[in-house]
Amino acid sequence: MKHKYERVLEPTDTWAIFEIETGEPASIGDRLLIGLDESEADKLLATLNAEPKGRNKRSAA
Repeated sequence: MKHKYERVLEPTDTWAIFEIETGEPASIGDRLLIGLDESEADKLLATLNAEPKGRNKRSAA
């Protein structure tokens, strides 16, 4: 599965989550995912890049 988001270390030694395709910071609701500590960035990145629940990995035949 190709990931849509990546974690980037900011010049302020905090982390941000960016959309790979657009190069823009990701957001959840009104919150831009910038200025994060490493642990929070890791958790958010894993959540955003996770395959949606309920999707069958096998293609329909």
